[in-house]
Amino acid sequence: MTGKTEKLNKEKQKVIDGLPPLDKLMRGTFIESYLKCIRTGCKCHKAKKHRHGPYYRVSYGKGGRMHHIYVPVKMKDEVKWWTENYNKLWEAIEKISALNVKILRLHNGRKK
Repeated sequence: MTGKTEKLNKEKQKVIDGLPPLDKLMRGTFIESYLKCIRTGCKCHKAKKHRHGPYYRVSYGKGGRMHHIYVPVKMKDEVKWWTENYNKLWEAIEKISALNVKILRLHNGRKK
């Protein structure tokens, strides 16, 4: 193994060591929203600052459709963390893939 390959493998290991726990992942976008109610006289209809909320949900695509799931207030921090972990995992996959491309190019550039 060349010095460059060894360095790239160490970079990969750093990425792997920084991965979030796999049981704490959720694909989707964490959304915080403020809504208008159905009461016609409510001040939420006059200005955005008076809308009701915040309400939390996760939006995700499946089967060609968008789905939304309500997040209870007591779980908002945990669920937000799950969605952030999912994004971190995909970033790590992209980094590892790019490092593997570099390793492959190093090996293909060698003369036998």
